[in-house]
Amino acid sequence: MHQYFVMLKDNARAITNTKVIVGVAMFCALEVILDMFNIYLAPTLRITFGFLATAASCYFYGPYPNMIAGLIMDFIGYAMHPDGPYFPGYALNAILLAFIFSSFFYEQPVKVWRVLVARLLVVLINYLFLNSLWMSIMYGDSFFVLVGARLLKNVIMFPIDCTMLYLLLRMCARIKPQLKL
Repeated sequence: MHQYFVMLKDNARAITNTKVIVGVAMFCALEVILDMFNIYLAPTLRITFGFLATAASCYFYGPYPNMIAGLIMDFIGYAMHPDGPYFPGYALNAILLAFIFSSFFYEQPVKVWRVLVARLLVVLINYLFLNSLWMSIMYGDSFFVLVGARLLKNVIMFPIDCTMLYLLLRMCARIKPQLKL
């Protein structure tokens, strides 16, 4: 546990590193591109692939740069695709996503269990609980109805998302020594 807090302290210094800022910005651009390929299942339910860019960025650059990028990307994402009123709760989702992915992937070996647990936490906390809560607050819909629709989608997408995430992180692990980060 002590090593984790040392890693967090060291990663806080990365915010001022130009290579880190540029790398995270490139992954943010990739996230914008991947989010253009949404698949809408319902007006409030969609399949996205932007999380893959976030996960790769978290693997390479860690929590602090990616949590800041998540906050900024929330504003950029809303400015590019304003679906309804802006709600700051989604910024918290982006920050939590970066924190969870960084906790499991940054300076850690790529393991199937890490991918499964990280994705499960994101699904439970961000997608099922917080997204449903934010939409319930914003639109007055029933929280439990929103959770039910999201639960079905996430049960179906969980193995697909985990497989894509695992393959992406394995590829990142192969190229990381060449990048000299």
